[in-house]
Amino acid sequence: MNLSDIAKQMIKEDTWGNNPSAAGSMSPGRSPTANPPPASSNVKFYDVKKDYTNFTSEIERQEEVVKKKFSDTLGKQFGNKKVTVRASKGSVGQVEKDYGITVATVNVVYLKDKFYVVFNGTDKAEYFVNTDFKVKVDAAAPEAPTMASGKVGNIVHPQVMGVSKPGTA
Repeated sequence: MNLSDIAKQMIKEDTWGNNPSAAGSMSPGRSPTANPPPASSNVKFYDVKKDYTNFTSEIERQEEVVKKKFSDTLGKQFGNKKVTVRASKGSVGQVEKDYGITVATVNVVYLKDKFYVVFNGTDKAEYFVNTDFKVKVDAAAPEAPTMASGKVGNIVHPQVMGVSKPGTA
């Protein structure tokens, strides 16, 4: 036997399926022993995605309703009133201090995996309320002056601005 015949014999024996010791009990011509389940005519499939989408939509709708109700309740309690509140001014995560503000509106927002109560002051700033502390309600904010008949603010007759001689208007 020459060298090329020995090499061909080794290659033939080392390929999977031709060398029984390498393949174990499997060979390329043998089918697997697992049997597929028999087909059944009464098998049904149900798509859960549609119901899940409806479920999450309903949760979001209810969440908005509850947030609106909560912010309306807080708005009635604190709207147009001077309060002292422990809050962070401007955004979540700022240093918390006690602020004396006049509340214009109240919002409930969801940030960073948590709901926050936000007081919008008459100074146009946002105060993120620390809900672990009580809010001190000082008093109702003063009403804005209104235009009464012939009266602007507390002035009965408007002032004449400019230089004029006495007795002339």
